[in-house]
Amino acid sequence: MKQFINVKRLLSGLSLSAIVLATSVGSVAAAPLSSSGAATPPSQAASGQQAKPPVEPGSKDAKQMAPLGPTNAIATDGKSAPKALKGSLSPLAGSVSGVDFQTGLNYCYKNLLYTPVYNSTTTGRYVQIRLYNQSGYRDYYTYINAGSYVYPSFYNTEGSWYAYMYVWNGSSYQYDEYMSGTNTCNVSVSRTYNTGGWVQLKIQNLGTAYATQISTELAPYPAYGTYTGTQYDYPTAGGAALYRWFYVGYSPYGVTSYTYGSSNMPYQYYGDL
Repeated sequence: MKQFINVKRLLSGLSLSAIVLATSVGSVAAAPLSSSGAATPPSQAASGQQAKPPVEPGSKDAKQMAPLGPTNAIATDGKSAPKALKGSLSPLAGSVSGVDFQTGLNYCYKNLLYTPVYNSTTTGRYVQIRLYNQSGYRDYYTYINAGSYVYPSFYNTEGSWYAYMYVWNGSSYQYDEYMSGTNTCNVSVSRTYNTGGWVQLKIQNLGTAYATQISTELAPYPAYGTYTGTQYDYPTAGGAALYRWFYVGYSPYGVTSYTYGSSNMPYQYYGDL
């Protein structure tokens, strides 16, 4: 009874804006009910495409170091990506053999961008990554062991970005190659089923970044089996729908869903079934 009273207090404290958001309902899915009308678990707690990142955000940030000397920089306008020598700049086809960009990794988590570099040579290399984003640039200096990968990390990268790599030649950092991309965090969550003791969320990653979506049943049964409690999903960028079920019973319930590490507002749903 005490838990139920706490739930009622939680729900009564929600703002009017949250109520309007929470009560928006999309298309209705098939009812997960048996022929007797009793609630039964769906065949899967979640269905749809999932895409976990190959590297967890924040787990492999390259060690930064001070520059060893000057950079023989290609001409730029000082604000955005280099505008000179464009015809001679080739993406992912470096002038320094064996030191190469790998595919950039975009994350919703703190708007992180990894610009991985692989050193296939037998000698350690010092590199500089210059990232152009939002009318400015940042430099990242690090070292790559022979036959190793390194992950220069650029947090707070939003929208279009251009990464240029320079390799230390003993006297200066010499231009090698570039790559570009877009980091957009946009995850949509809607409630598509809301009856018979069950709630279904539809999760879509409409952006270009890896996202970890955390959905939690706040009440009334936070420890009930597989279909409630806290669940983690990894919706695939591009908008493919992913569906997540919760069994909430018939008491007033609350379900929240948010994108881990992002500044996006969480989605909240509640009601009686």
